[in-house]
Amino acid sequence: PGFRPQFKYFSRNIALLGFIWCLALALLISWPMALLAILLMYLIFKYIAISAQRMAVIGGETNSSRSGTNWGDVFDSVRYKITTAILAGVTGTENFHAKNWRPQLLTVVDTNDVGTPLSNEGLALASQFKGGRGLNMVVSIKHGSFLNPMTFELSQQCNARLKACMEKERLRGFSEVIFTESSFSEAVWSAVMHSGLGPVSPNTVLLSWMADWRRRMNIGQDRQQENIDLSDDGTVSPCSVDEYVATLKGLGLMHRAVCLFKGNKFPRIGDIAPVGSTIDIYWIVDDGGLCLLLSYIISRNPIWRRNVHLQVFAVTTSTKDNPRNIEASVVDFLQQIRINASVHVVNIQGIELADDFRARSNDGCPSSVPIVTIGETLRMDKDDHSCSSESSHDNLFSNFSREKACLPSVAAYELGSSSDERCNTEVPDRREYVAMTENDAPHLFLRVETAKKLNNMIRLNSPSASLVVTHLPLSYKVSNVASYMEYIDAMLKDVDNMLLIQGTGVEYLTTVA
Repeated sequence: PGFRPQFKYFSRNIALLGFIWCLALALLISWPMALLAILLMYLIFKYIAISAQRMAVIGGETNSSRSGTNWGDVFDSVRYKITTAILAGVTGTENFHAKNWRPQLLTVVDTNDVGTPLSNEGLALASQFKGGRGLNMVVSIKHGSFLNPMTFELSQQCNARLKACMEKERLRGFSEVIFTESSFSEAVWSAVMHSGLGPVSPNTVLLSWMADWRRRMNIGQDRQQENIDLSDDGTVSPCSVDEYVATLKGLGLMHRAVCLFKGNKFPRIGDIAPVGSTIDIYWIVDDGGLCLLLSYIISRNPIWRRNVHLQVFAVTTSTKDNPRNIEASVVDFLQQIRINASVHVVNIQGIELADDFRARSNDGCPSSVPIVTIGETLRMDKDDHSCSSESSHDNLFSNFSREKACLPSVAAYELGSSSDERCNTEVPDRREYVAMTENDAPHLFLRVETAKKLNNMIRLNSPSASLVVTHLPLSYKVSNVASYMEYIDAMLKDVDNMLLIQGTGVEYLTTVA
């Protein structure tokens, strides 16, 4: 019975012209009465809106204790049409330019039986990413089946509680509680693939660090024996360590950026970072600038904006790296992309640190992970511009794209080959990787001693940092999940708030205005 224009000569333009004509006549005849009529119309509109809000579903059931009528809302229809038109217009343009890239965030949280997150640190960080103007989606994975009675009703109740926690953190977005009898990793991958529409789909996944990973080591075996492990509050643990690491590997192969967060008393809505707070970025490999971009987005949140200062620690791992050139080059690059940060160069030679965060030949890493360090990027650029009158640090990151990134070969430099020829030269891997077996624990691709040295460096240079940001070690380099978790655990030791990031091999920052 609602108005649906069926007359074949109906025209929106003529209807709009008639509305404007009638409004003008009303003002000309008697402008006080016209304004009074407009005011009454506004009051009626507000009454209908408030009455409709009282019909909201609370806790999965209609709140019948409050009166109200759902009159429908024409603006919902307008917003829906605008949204569908915009989505249809951007279909097929998923590969945005770097200056248009935004983190479309999918946050995975653990919840208890009623849907309350076991930790709000992840939601707090996700809400601070909204400075990127991206989309936020929150997913909780639970073990169960929708074939069981009342499972759907329970999921709706948990989802309503999760939504309330999101609103408490002022995190605007969508939430879903998923019950599944398949693995945790499969559920997360499915959520990533099927959340959103077209270009408005998750490109970044945020997970919390599994602090109790040692206790969860045998969850998979316990489930097979019908002896399911329980978390500290008595709820079923949704994820084993094997599934957790498999999730990280799969997300990388799906070309999704991954953020792994450990939080302890992380600033939340209503807090203000104290004067002198810093966000410290340890930049080791050329990841397309994702660590810089996400740190900058967080710093623009009102919690941090007033008192926080960004610090970039360019980590060198080779005797060929010139600290002064690297510092000047990074400073110049930050000025070009208009990020205000202080730059420090940290030398940590004698260990294979960089190789734990980048791909090398024959190590099974996908093409989306970094392959060059900051120092190697500088040396390539210096060679390419050696005949130029510009200084060695000019245009350091001018070719930030993965298509032109290559690891310089010593033999190629000696032969005086061109940059393109060096890109096609296979780079020998000087690390002595040993093929692993299940009982061959000492031979690790990732060595815990390296993580401990990195942790010592972070604690030495950033003892009071409010947030430390660095790269996520590559999970593809190990076949033993326990060694991978041990490596990350050593990195995070005694650091309250730390964000580990793995990019997708695309360009996130550009000097193009």
